[in-house]
Amino acid sequence: MSATKVTFVLPGIARTATGGAKMVFIYANHLVEKGFDVAVCFDCQNMLKQFPLPSFVRRMGARALVRRRPNWFVLDSRVEKLCVFGIDDTTMPDSDHVVATWVGSARPVAALSSDKGIKHYFIQGYETWGTPSEEVEETYRLGMSNIVVSDWLADLVERTTGIEPVKVKNPIDEGVFYPSGEERHDHEVALLYHPGEHKGFLDAFSALEIARRQVPDLVANVFGGPKRPEVLPEWCLYTRNASQEQLRHIYSRSSVFLCATINEGFALTCPEAMFCGCALVSTDFQGVHEYADKDCALLSPVHDPEALAANLVRLLVDSAEARRIADLGGARARKECSMRRAFASIEQEFTIR
Repeated sequence: MSATKVTFVLPGIARTATGGAKMVFIYANHLVEKGFDVAVCFDCQNMLKQFPLPSFVRRMGARALVRRRPNWFVLDSRVEKLCVFGIDDTTMPDSDHVVATWVGSARPVAALSSDKGIKHYFIQGYETWGTPSEEVEETYRLGMSNIVVSDWLADLVERTTGIEPVKVKNPIDEGVFYPSGEERHDHEVALLYHPGEHKGFLDAFSALEIARRQVPDLVANVFGGPKRPEVLPEWCLYTRNASQEQLRHIYSRSSVFLCATINEGFALTCPEAMFCGCALVSTDFQGVHEYADKDCALLSPVHDPEALAANLVRLLVDSAEARRIADLGGARARKECSMRRAFASIEQEFTIR
């Protein structure tokens, strides 16, 4: 009997670390380890279009990038990487299951023939930052098996479709994210830089500047995919395209993880940091309640840098309180973000249907 084949569809090659791509890669690695035949199709139709190059040259470049990337995540060599240009029956391989992973892939995946597999939609956020909400919600009603990563997304999708989706809460690997044993610095703060407005980085940076007036030796350990932003002063250290090992060390030396997200399905870096012993100071966005609440994190309204800064200062000047919040938060995150439970659910999704 041949192995069950699962094909994930991603938007181009993830040249920098993203939570959405990371979760696909984590599940791809697990499924091949369990005997599934797994392919990841990178839709490179729009890649390199910013360069005035002939189409065949862009395609050659895209194929080369797919062969060499991702360089920020160790993808199992048994996972087949395919560079495709558009999503249709001529470009996609035959499979038992095919998985759309972002709003732009939902309609073309839903339109594939049955030879391409049973259709699934891996919904990791309410992707309204580039698409009107009505169009986003229409993709939930395309008849695919909807898979969501959080309780609030499950509620949204069920209200929209009348059908309960499959819930697979994002897991964190305790073998990767744990306190590394190095000295933790009371006045160091870790945070993600992302240019997307929904990530709220400008609010986070404003909160840092406000906090530094009261804690002048504050150091920010910033990481992200793009080049170092010009706005960052010298007291902000910056790591570009951090590996998982580098992230563990950033989290482990920092007392607090700061998040100013406005709209996000989960915010993977928050529980990663909590697993590594950071206290969480965050905006009260919907996804944060998947692994934290007011008893184990300091939460403030979105778009309120002053309130965010006040919570940050509270922990920076009281190391005992920071450790108390970190211990409570770490225990809650480990309970909610179970690797074992997520893997069992994802295996079931691609086995019983």
